[in-house]
Amino acid sequence: MRPAGAGDVGVLGRLIAQLYDFELPGMLRGEVAARVEAGRRLVAATPLGGRFVVVRDGVVVATGSLATRDAPRPSTPPSALLALPSVMGARDAALSLVGVLRGILTIAAPPAADEAQLHSVVVDDRVRGQGAGLRIVRHLEGLAAAAGKRRTVLQVVASNTGARAFYRALGYEETGPAHGRLRNTVAFPSVLMSRPLA
Repeated sequence: MRPAGAGDVGVLGRLIAQLYDFELPGMLRGEVAARVEAGRRLVAATPLGGRFVVVRDGVVVATGSLATRDAPRPSTPPSALLALPSVMGARDAALSLVGVLRGILTIAAPPAADEAQLHSVVVDDRVRGQGAGLRIVRHLEGLAAAAGKRRTVLQVVASNTGARAFYRALGYEETGPAHGRLRNTVAFPSVLMSRPLA
């Protein structure tokens, strides 16, 4: 386990593309290589602070991020979105842009002062079920507890039943929808989950 660095951007782009493919199918369009490059550019355009990686045998196999009110989740710069046509072509970029904008609208409100928010947690699909997800989540929770936070919160797209079950097994409880009905007509419907920290 270590903080993510600039040398990880390529693999992080691949993992983020996997996350979108798994949780938000169709959000990024086009060939696999184009989706991975789009993911890489989105990662490269935002600060890596608060992002950690799990490394096995010298290979990054999982990532996850922690945000607090004082160190919020970074926003995606518009320049990264405007670069999508050069990566995936005009048609796929236009469809992806709609998906990305829906994704941005889906992001829950920043955490409260006594909370830390886990986000962008993804395990390489080649090693899922081998403990890397548990490792990254527990590491992020430990950082939150060390920072004096009383609970961790996260958001899961409602259709991602596997992730919801994973977090429930780790002690998280669903606290309700992330947004009201009106916003959910545009955003991806999602649920909030939380877990108190010892």
